[in-house]
Amino acid sequence: MSAARLRTASDAPIPADGEARGIDWTRIYRIFMRALAVMTIARGLSQWLVICGGPNADGLGFEELPPGLQASTVFFAVIELVAGVGLWLTSAWGGVVWILATAVAVAIDLAMMGGMQGWVQLAARAWPATAADAALLFFYAIVAVLAARQADHTSTE
Repeated sequence: MSAARLRTASDAPIPADGEARGIDWTRIYRIFMRALAVMTIARGLSQWLVICGGPNADGLGFEELPPGLQASTVFFAVIELVAGVGLWLTSAWGGVVWILATAVAVAIDLAMMGGMQGWVQLAARAWPATAADAALLFFYAIVAVLAARQADHTSTE
């Protein structure tokens, strides 16, 4: 038979009046990862649409693209869906795969801005997309660190 345990105010699902309640960074991190997963899966599916015969942003079919652009389209079609599933599951590997995919996309954009010629000019995105990816990376890093600190803090109490 188990002994009954008295509940304390900290066990309550709703904090008592006057009780300080901080920001739940783990919840923010989980919600951010799920929102990022939806966006990443949508981007991956748009790459698959191009592979399956739909036009890309320039109105070209997959067979009409240069080989380098075809390779980058296939790369992002696969890695963004894998990253999206990992992010939805809120697993660590999902974040790592998403960071890898985003780093490659930003590197392609920066290479084009640096004057690189060839397929990079076709694969590069507009600078607002690059800035948005950089902002998402920065926010991901901050929220992940704060959530990890909060988890460590609550586990030591």
